Formats: sequence, C-alpha cells, structure tokens
Amino acid sequence: MRGLLGTIVTSLALTAACSSNEPARKERGTTTSSAPAPAPDFDKLVGRWLRDDMSYMIEISSVSADGRIEARYLNPQPVHVSRAEAKPANGALEVLLELTDRGYPGSYYTLTYAAAEDLLRGVYHHLGLRQNFDVAFFRFEEEAPR
Repeated sequence: MRGLLGTIVTSLALTAACSSNEPARKERGTTTSSAPAPAPDFDKLVGRWLRDDMSYMIEISSVSADGRIEARYLNPQPVHVSRAEAKPANGALEVLLELTDRGYPGSYYTLTYAAAEDLLRGVYHHLGLRQNFDVAFFRFEEEAPR
C-alpha cells in the first residue's frame, strides 16, 4: 500500500510541476510588438585609421547598409583586402578586415569601434606567425596646409 501511495504522490507532483511550466496563454485581442532596432551608424567608420604602433593604415571609403565595407589596407604599400565587413554587436560596431596577399595568408583584424575615443580597438590575427596582437587604430586626419 505504501508503495502505491508513494507512486501516486510522485505522479501528482510531476504532473503539477509540468503543468506549472506551460507558457502563459495570450488573451484575445492582445498583441506583442517591439520597436525595430535602429539602423547602425556605419558612417562613423568611414575615414583613414592609423595603427598606433606601426605605420599601417586602414582606409574605409564606405560601408553599405548591410555592413559591407569598401576598404584599403596600406603597409605602407597596398595589401589586398579579401573581406571587409561591419556589424552591430553589444551596442558597438564590430569590424572584420581580412588580408590575403604575399605575406598575408588570410591574416585578419577583429576590431570594435570605441565611440568615446573615436578609435578602432581589437586584435590582429597573424596566421603566418600563428600569433595574435592587441592593436588600436586612431582616426588619421591630415592638417590642412597653411
């Protein structure tokens, strides 16, 4: 008898636990809507960016609405940019810049735009050396001739 009673109590407890996890039913006539996320301001990325520890430069001429970047990389001569894109992430803009050229076997930058400092900060993944380097790029603005 005790075994049967224990089984019944356990079954009732499991049934109660399962039914309490059911999602709440919506009332008729109620709708849920969320405001669309604002479009990312990719224009902040346009410009010339100089690496803080070397004379390497990223030139971003445009960023399309879907995040594709038109960019050049100079070291100091041009290096082929095989992929460049931006996306919003965690309230910031993230940039991926992949280089495929002699001496650049798919090495790439993963950078985040720091709006308060107006800089790109992140990691250079050097695939040839199999090393990662912390880097920062500052906006480069030439002074107008006087």
